Amino acid sequence: MKTRRIFFRTGHPINGDEARAWAAVAMDGVQPGLVAHVMNYRPGSTQTRTDFPLVQFFGGAEGFGLLGFADDGMAAVDDVTLLLHKALSRQGGIVQIETATLSNSIETRPYAMRYRVPRMVVQKKSIHLDWLSDPVKGKAHIERLFLDSLRRQAEAMGLTIPDSATVEFMGAKGTLAAKPKQDLKLGLLTLKQAEFDLNLRLGGIWTVGYQLGKGYGHFNATHQLSGASTQEVTHALSQ
Repeated sequence: MKTRRIFFRTGHPINGDEARAWAAVAMDGVQPGLVAHVMNYRPGSTQTRTDFPLVQFFGGAEGFGLLGFADDGMAAVDDVTLLLHKALSRQGGIVQIETATLSNSIETRPYAMRYRVPRMVVQKKSIHLDWLSDPVKGKAHIERLFLDSLRRQAEAMGLTIPDSATVEFMGAKGTLAAKPKQDLKLGLLTLKQAEFDLNLRLGGIWTVGYQLGKGYGHFNATHQLSGASTQEVTHALSQ
């Protein structure tokens, strides 16, 4: 299965959640079925579905982009690209569109491969903070969330994470607070540059944690396994 990556080079930074909020307003009243699919809404409403979001926004230093997973996600990203480009053009300036297609794959290994997640939201409920305050429970929660997220994406893409998969959380460079809604003063606990050892060789872009549709949890496994540095990996995903 494949992932389509579309990037709108606007020349200024924007976060994934900001890009998603802007797109929802820009496309209001236009192709409601397409918009609902892009936003992962329940049909006829603006309530988010619990299904894996086949279209996800992400931010960057020079603009923002969308990821479309599997056939349905890629089709939706292709269909919405022209609508978003027209909306951006009305704001003035030249906006370049960059497109790439990556293959997602899973291969078992008898040893661990290390992956880094630039920003992974690990808290959704208040009980999660209780778990995370305990080193043992917190580590178990983060590892379970990482592996469950991979399984969820794999299932949506027609792939399978083997039962033999094991993961170990190796630590993070720090934390920040992700805001699920712009009007909230408090954010959700987010790990910066979280590292995981996994006995699988992954290919393509994968997403783990909470708030995936708003730009959190993405990592390019193919680029990381090429030997790129942490800075290069982060830059490659957000540019």
